[in-house]
Amino acid sequence: MAFEVCGGVMHEAAFATRAAALKASYADSYWIKLPPGKALLIPTWISPLETAVIYRNCLQELLWEQPRLRLFGKQYPIPRLHAFVADPAVIYRWSGLELRPQSWNDCLAALRSRLRAEGFQFNSVLANYYRGGEDSMGWHADDEKALGDWPVVATVSLGQERSLGFKPRAGGKRLSVLLPNGSLLLTSGAVQRHWLHGVSKSARKLGGRISLTFRAIRTGFTKN
Repeated sequence: MAFEVCGGVMHEAAFATRAAALKASYADSYWIKLPPGKALLIPTWISPLETAVIYRNCLQELLWEQPRLRLFGKQYPIPRLHAFVADPAVIYRWSGLELRPQSWNDCLAALRSRLRAEGFQFNSVLANYYRGGEDSMGWHADDEKALGDWPVVATVSLGQERSLGFKPRAGGKRLSVLLPNGSLLLTSGAVQRHWLHGVSKSARKLGGRISLTFRAIRTGFTKN
């Protein structure tokens, strides 16, 4: 039976229980310690054949955008493309942007259903398209109020392997996790509270990568 994620909230004990059950189903899965939270990485959650189909489907069917953010009085385009897919009433706000949803296509709806069958329920997915090594994501946490106090985020990676960096908010040793094509990364709410994460630029010539970050967003919030 799936844990119902109420407003994006799944407390650490519930996350640990559900994620441990999921881990037992995948021999190559392992924990990533991010005290006081943790993450579960399943490197081969989706088969290579399926990932190729989903990757192509996302490129062709999603409406990709590159909005501009205001920093220190100037506007800059984000260093990647993104697309927001969600249930009709869901709006996502971050860094001064308001993202209104596109409709679920068959591939993304199937992934959401699979995540729900695995025990995690989401009503939206923010897709990020890294076109090459020059595209990146700055340090941040997925901790907007609309995500609730203990937001679980599921990240499905398609295409080029990229490293996801983690650094503790309070300072200390950083950690880098390689996310393979077809992998699933589940992060607990405590990770968002105590750690920042990001994708650095690379001088190497890299292929495209799409990250699908599934979230449960509460409605009715007017601010980040």
